[in-house]
Amino acid sequence: MNPLPQTDSRLAVTYRRVSTADQRDHGYGLDAQAVAIGEFVGREGLTVVSEFADPGVSGTVPLDERPGLSAALDTVLRTGAGVLVVARHDRLARDTLVALLIERAFADAGARILYAEGTNGESDTDDFARTVLHAAAEQAKRETVRRLRAGRDAKRAHDQHAYVGGRPPFGYRADAQTHKLLVDAPAAAVVREIFERARSGESIRSIASVLDGRRAAGRRWHATAVARILGYEPYKRARPGRIVDPKVWNAAQRELATRRRR
Repeated sequence: MNPLPQTDSRLAVTYRRVSTADQRDHGYGLDAQAVAIGEFVGREGLTVVSEFADPGVSGTVPLDERPGLSAALDTVLRTGAGVLVVARHDRLARDTLVALLIERAFADAGARILYAEGTNGESDTDDFARTVLHAAAEQAKRETVRRLRAGRDAKRAHDQHAYVGGRPPFGYRADAQTHKLLVDAPAAAVVREIFERARSGESIRSIASVLDGRRAAGRRWHATAVARILGYEPYKRARPGRIVDPKVWNAAQRELATRRRR
């Protein structure tokens, strides 16, 4: 028996996203997206069952690192909502592959992603148009990165430990006043747990399953995220702040290498 509810195309979940750079450079904030989504939902006669947002999250971040979007997917699976409504293509993602993978994840859950700006047809031409728009969003992101690079490089040259924008590595946070990276105690505890489990011989997939089961640090966990953390060498360095003892870090790497050789 299928435990999931039957999909209802009249039920909708909404999603909004904005990064720090988006807010500064484009002004298309969460409130503006809410208005566009509300107007679209009204025109289409949809019933909104839940609303989700990821403020301050880059458009290149994958699904498993977006708490709001992950919760939206969970709601789709739980309620049978057949639609995820997003204001624009670049609000879903600014990376073509990331956007297509997100669309596939929701399609596998039985939900379509509809955009308030249009291009919601199901023909081959519409699919092509959506891919082009995703690619355009990705190119816009590249241009933003190039524009900011000079300023970031200047900050880094002045203070190599200053936070120069973007998403801080998991386990750290950016101080609002000094713009330096500081250890984020709750997240750092999860990082240490990951390394201890890896050192004891637990597989990456098993670690991800345990963390995801309790929504550690308030997020979803997948093997790729755990592997990325285990490969991040600065965790054992004194600057910007040591999270993992170097002996533990090295022991975890040895155990991972042993597992790969099996």
